[in-house]
Formats: sequence, structure tokens, C-alpha cells
Amino acid sequence: MKIPIQYALSYPNRLDSNYQELDLIKTGSLTFESSDMKIFRNLALAFEAMKKGGNSPCILNAANDIAVDAFLKNKLGFIEIPDVIEKCINKIDFIKNPSLSDLIKTDEKAREAAKIIIEKNKK
Repeated sequence: MKIPIQYALSYPNRLDSNYQELDLIKTGSLTFESSDMKIFRNLALAFEAMKKGGNSPCILNAANDIAVDAFLKNKLGFIEIPDVIEKCINKIDFIKNPSLSDLIKTDEKAREAAKIIIEKNKK
């Protein structure tokens, strides 16, 4: 995690590092645990969007882009990101079998909806 954290802290630049590459052979066994979906709401929303299908993942992606950008510009709190995404998923019409044109329109609508939601939160 050192490298992703360094990337986040130095964004948009990249700092040189002397971290060694992860060698999974030398690391040995890894242990995985289930994620707590109440704590990691974005993950829960992503799984729901994948399960629902249609244009839901497109809505999630577009809303997430806008919400994260607002967070990075100090216009939105980190824990408010999933609220924006969930509101967009509930607001934008679901299309079960979207065409490319549908997805482009969905992306535009979700981005605009996220901006409006964020702007309302500021007031």
C-alpha cells in the first residue's frame, strides 16, 4: 500500500521511490476476509450495480467521478461520496439493455445529477 498512498499524496506528480516490488512468491500465503459492506458503502453500491446490470454501473461510475473530484477540491466530504452515488442511482432511469447511445446519455445525466446533488449539499 505504500506506493498507492505515495501516488495519492503526490498526485498529479509521481515521486521516485525505493520501494521494492511485491514478490508474491517470497510473501508466502495471503489471508482474505469478507468486506464489511456497511463500512465500505461504495463497494456495496458497486456490487449492487453489477448485479442489477443495465446502465447501473455507468451511473455509478459517472457519479463516482464527479463525487471524487468534488472531494479532491474540498467541496464534498469523503463519507458523503456514497450518498451522492446512491442518490444518482435512484434518480437516473434504469435501462435493462442499454445501447451505446443510452450509456452516453446515462453518463451525462448521472454527472449532471451528481453536480446538482453536491451543490445542494453545500447550501
